[in-house]
Amino acid sequence: MNNIMKLRLLLHVWVLLLILGTAACRNMPSANEGAFAVADPLPNEVNTLPTTVYLVRHAEKDISNPSDQDPGLTPDGEARAEALRAELEGQKIDALYATKYKRTQNTLKPMAAARNLEIKVYEAHDFNGIGNKLKEQHAGKTVVVAGHSNTLLPLMEALGSKRPVSDISDSQYDYLFKVTINPDGASTVETVRFGKNTD
Repeated sequence: MNNIMKLRLLLHVWVLLLILGTAACRNMPSANEGAFAVADPLPNEVNTLPTTVYLVRHAEKDISNPSDQDPGLTPDGEARAEALRAELEGQKIDALYATKYKRTQNTLKPMAAARNLEIKVYEAHDFNGIGNKLKEQHAGKTVVVAGHSNTLLPLMEALGSKRPVSDISDSQYDYLFKVTINPDGASTVETVRFGKNTD
C-alpha cells in the first residue's frame, strides 16, 4: 500500500508541475513577440510615406471697415471656406495650420468643425520655421495650411517646391496648391481651383 500511495502522490505532484509549467509558458512572450518589443518598425514605415501639404489663401475678407486690421470673411468668403471643406472632404487630414488672423482661421473653421481638429497657429513670415515643422512633425501625413497672397509661394519654396505661378493677386482666392514631399526630399506641386472663380 505504501508503494501505491507513493505512486499516487508522485502522480499528483507531476500533474501539478505540468499545469504550472503550462501556465508559465503561456505568460512568456514568444521569440517573435520579443523581437517586436525590442525593434518597433513603425517609425520606419511612417518615413516611407510622402508628406502632403495643402496650401490655401484665406477666403474673401471683409474690407468694409478700412481701419479694421483683422477683418473676418465676407459672405462670399464664408461660402469659399465651405467649398474648401467640400473640396477636401474625401482626404484624410491630420492637422490644420493658420496664421493669427481671423480670415485665415475662419477659412479653416468649417473643416476643423467637421473633423474635430484644432487649428494650430504659425507665424506667417517664418517660412523656414513652419516648413521644417511640417516636414519633421508631420512626416508621412497630410496637413492644410491657410496663409496669405504674399506668403503661400515663399512657403512653397521653403518646402522644396518651385512656384507654379509667379504671384497671387489680391483678387485671387481660389488657388489650392497640393505640395507632395517624398521621403528623399523631392517635391511636386499640383494646382487646382475651387469655389467660385475670382479672375
